[in-house]
Formats: sequence, structure tokens, C-alpha cells
Amino acid sequence: MKTQNHITIKKENKGIMEFYTVAPGVSISFNHIFSSTWSKGDDTFFSKQMLILNFCKKGRCDATLDNGQYAIVSEGDVCLSTVLPVNDFYYPGRTYEGVQLYIDCLTLNELGKNNFLIQMGIDINQIIKKFCFENEIYLHTMNESLNHLINYMISKEYDFSIENLRYFTIRLFYELLDMPTKSENKTYFTKSQIKIVKEAEEIIMNDLSKRITAKEMASHFGISESSFKLYIKGILGDSYLSYFRKKRMEKAAELLENTDLKIIEISNTIGYENQGKFAKVFFQMYGITPLEFRRLSQTKKDI
Repeated sequence: MKTQNHITIKKENKGIMEFYTVAPGVSISFNHIFSSTWSKGDDTFFSKQMLILNFCKKGRCDATLDNGQYAIVSEGDVCLSTVLPVNDFYYPGRTYEGVQLYIDCLTLNELGKNNFLIQMGIDINQIIKKFCFENEIYLHTMNESLNHLINYMISKEYDFSIENLRYFTIRLFYELLDMPTKSENKTYFTKSQIKIVKEAEEIIMNDLSKRITAKEMASHFGISESSFKLYIKGILGDSYLSYFRKKRMEKAAELLENTDLKIIEISNTIGYENQGKFAKVFFQMYGITPLEFRRLSQTKKDI
């Protein structure tokens, strides 16, 4: 759906983003994602000089930034960035719920004293200087007041008028001014570290029947096991063992639903020689046995 001030982007089995133009140079989006990735898009909301504010209520949002950093915005965090994302957004837990503000600094500067935020007592240049001066990015756990405001905004228990959205935009900035000006000691990752994790993921996903330990994988990349595990945990959002166990079970579920392979064959395909152990892990993740999952999937198809 699209109107002059409102754009809804809905992707089947991925989520929904609702964008509102609050004023010239100021946009807000309400995001509900249940996928591992979301396209950065065609830069509709990005200009050469941009301030992006990300308020994460639930889940986690990762982005590779133009300066080479890999930013991780976790549940309960607020992130301010003057550096644009260069790739698709990544959601390790396949869930994200939050609010984002897009401030086009070029447009606001051109408007001068006529820009909406200046008229409301908010100087974006001072906000950037206060929070993003050192590292181009600010990341901190939201205080109680800011967290409460985000929860209320996402609840949508109010009239969704432009006037109200303008009010909430101003409230967000004033609540932000009560936050510490220095980022918390959050973790960032370099391009080379991201490349290691992505290559490791590709190696494992290409043949799930092979069992490769974290130590063996770390040796392959010429780094310590502890460093490799740190990269995996930070970038993929879970431990090495847990993340790829989930991936194996997801693949098993896909094969159970879409093929006629025997359960023992599926077990071997994803690296479990012991069918009983496979069934136990599958049950822990899905709450039913592989056989029950297959029967339930078949029943849904027949309806």
C-alpha cells in the first residue's frame, strides 16, 4: 500500500515494514521481520548525508556499514549511525521488531530554520556531534523511559496520524538526550572476520553430512579456536554447535516435508549416524518426532 505519506512494504514469509514521511527530510518506519534477511532496497530513504536511528524492541538486526564495521543492534538497544549500510540487513534469530528514524541531513540543512526538527528545538547537527562524533556510530542499551516509549509506539494503541507521529519523533529525540553520550562497549566485527564466518557457514551448509569441529574450522582459517567461536557467536548470534545444530534440523524438516527419503537417510544426510539421537534433537527443536512432523506436513498438504 502506498499513499503520499505512507508506504507499506510486505514480503510473504519475511515480514512487513511501514514507512511514514513525518516531515521533509524526516521518515519513520515500524518493522516486523520474521526472516533472516531483508533487502536494503533501492536507497529510497538514504541520502549522502544521513542519520539513521534504530530502536530495537525484539530480536536483533545486523548490518555491514560503509566504513567496514559490522554493527549488531540487539534487543533493547538504540543505535545512531551516520554510516550507511552496504548490504542487506541480517537477522540471526529470524525475528526483529523495532522502530527506525531516517533523517536526511542534506534536506534539513537546505530547509534551514524552516525544517521541522529545528522548529521543535532539535538540532540534528548537535545530535550527531554529541553521539556520533568519535566513531560515526553510537550503540547503547535504551534507558527505561526510552524503552517504554518504543514499546508504546509499536503497540499502535493510538491514532496513527501524522501529528501523532511527529509528536513521537520529537519525544524520541528528547528521551535520547537523557542517554549517556558514550557508546557502551559493544562488539564490532571487521570485513575479514565477517568473511571468515560467512565462508565457514558456506563450507558446512554445502555438506551437512560432514562433521567439522570448531577447532578444525579455526585451523582452516589460521586463527585460534577461541577467536573463531567469538566471531561465530557475535555474527551469527549463537554458538558454533547450537547454530549449526539448528541449521541441520531446519534442513531435516525441509527434507521430511518435501521428499520421500527415509528418516534414516535424512538423518545421515545431515550428519547423524544415530537415528535415535537425530530424533531426540529434532524433538527438542520442534516438539514432535520426525515421523510426526512428516505426517503433519502431509496432512496440511491434503487439506
